Parts: sequence; C-alpha cells; structure tokens
Amino acid sequence: MSASPLGWVRMLKQGSTIRRLSNTTLAEVVGESLNRRLPLNYRIMRLVSRSNHLRDAAIRHHSRATRPAITTTAETLFGGLDVNETLRSLDEKGFAVGIVLPPDNVAKILAFCAEAAFVDDYSKDPLSVDPVDERIPWPGRLTYRCPNPHKQCEVVDKLTRDPVLVAVARAYLKTEPLLRSSRIFWSYPDLSQGYNPLYGFHYDIDDYKFLKQFFYLNDVDLDRGPHVIIEGTHKRKNWFEKNHRRLTDEQAENRYRDRIRVIAGSSGHGFFEDTFCYHKGAKPRKRRLVLEFQYAISSAAIA
Repeated sequence: MSASPLGWVRMLKQGSTIRRLSNTTLAEVVGESLNRRLPLNYRIMRLVSRSNHLRDAAIRHHSRATRPAITTTAETLFGGLDVNETLRSLDEKGFAVGIVLPPDNVAKILAFCAEAAFVDDYSKDPLSVDPVDERIPWPGRLTYRCPNPHKQCEVVDKLTRDPVLVAVARAYLKTEPLLRSSRIFWSYPDLSQGYNPLYGFHYDIDDYKFLKQFFYLNDVDLDRGPHVIIEGTHKRKNWFEKNHRRLTDEQAENRYRDRIRVIAGSSGHGFFEDTFCYHKGAKPRKRRLVLEFQYAISSAAIA
C-alpha cells in the first residue's frame, strides 16, 4: 500500500538526513541571508566571514579605516598585566588569562546588578535578580541578560575604556577598536540530560575580527559552568570547521581532545578571548554571573 502525500512528508521530516540538514551551516546561512530583520551589512559580514580568503580581505580593508580613538580613562586597573605576553597568548591560543578585577569594583558591579533589569530572549519581561542571595528560586529560563551595562554603570563604562584593555584590543585587532556591545548575563542550571546547544561548543561570527573581555562576577568552579575553549581554533577554518559551527561534546573530544581548556576562577577573574575559536559555557549546576564586552573593527557588528 502506498503512503499518502502527507505521510511521505511526515516520514521525510522524521528522517535522520532531514534532521541533520536542518542543523547544517547551509541552513544557517540561508536563514540568516533571508532574514530581513537583520541589518544588511551584518548579513553580508556573516556570509563573507565563512570564507578564509574573503574574511582576510575584509579584515585588511577595515583595518585601514580611520576613526576617533576610544577615550580611555586616566589610570588603569591592570598595571601588572604583561601586554606582550597577553598578545602572544591571544595570537597562539585564541585566549589569554591572568587578569583580575579588584574586589571593590566587583562589589560596585554587583550593586548595579541588584537594581538592573535582566531579560530573557523570549518574554522580554524585566527581571530583578539578587546577585548575592542564592536561596532565590530559579526564575524559569536558563539565561537572563542585562544589555549594554556600560551605558548604565559607571564602573563597567570605565572598564571598557581602561587604557590597558584598550591597548590589548588595539594591538590584537591591528586598528583602532570599536566598542560594539557589553552585557552582564546570568546562566542558570540545566538539569536535563544530553546535548543542549545553549551550552554546546560553537564559534561566534560577530564581526570580521573581534575580541571579547570576560569577567566572572561570582566564584566559578566546575559546578558553575566554567568557560571552555578549544585552543588554537580561532584561526583559518578548515572544511570541517566551516561546515560545523557547532559541535557536540563527542565531536570536540574526538577532534580536539588535547586542546580543550577549562577556565575556572574566583569572582573578578577575567580573560580575553577571540570567540572565533570554538568555546562554550559548560552546563552549570549552580547559577553563574558574567560580564562581557566586545571590541570590533567594523559597523557590521551589532551593538
């Protein structure tokens, strides 16, 4: 007996090939390219950056652009940072550790977090979260973010304009950087079993070239979902990497076993990262609070 047309459609959708295709780079590229809600220059950047040669050409082009220098603060909070060693690590590994935000600055940011509005990516309803009291019930979503706190919090604003942090960004990007965005985000426990892309390995395409700065705002051990990086994958992408922007843990282990690095640290611990490398936040068993801001080289990066 032959199946009805509706039955064939149902069978195709249930087929493993169709399921795989829906998660491929091709599907992602087509979806982004046709999404008119995204700015055109952003869509072009996302497409161009998937080609090593075109991305290199775009980086050279935007690196020659002249723009006003970031107005840095008079003094740095990170006078002991070895800028040359930081750049060497960024170039070779895609990340650099060894930076610590002073406790009084962490306390001021936490005070801001206690009053700030956090939203999830679905309801957009503002949520207030006590950053100290861990007895507060889990609010229901896995992630909540406060967008662009550098426009609201003096301490975060000064951090993004710290002369040492800006000097690292300027040297790594090889041009005057643009501060494109910042955010503070909560990650809550995911108690489910199996793969969740929210906490899975991936690489970002936020601009032709970009650099992010992260600071943990609470103590992050293995239970709080530390940042995990696959060292050295921020450079030119091979065929597999071009076609697998996201990886399962099994794929990461099989291909990059000796290059997987876990970054844990106490409150205030910070690190630079070019998130064009594979990375993830591990599934947290307890909530995690992180500050992130990003320097870029073009207006294609979304603020």
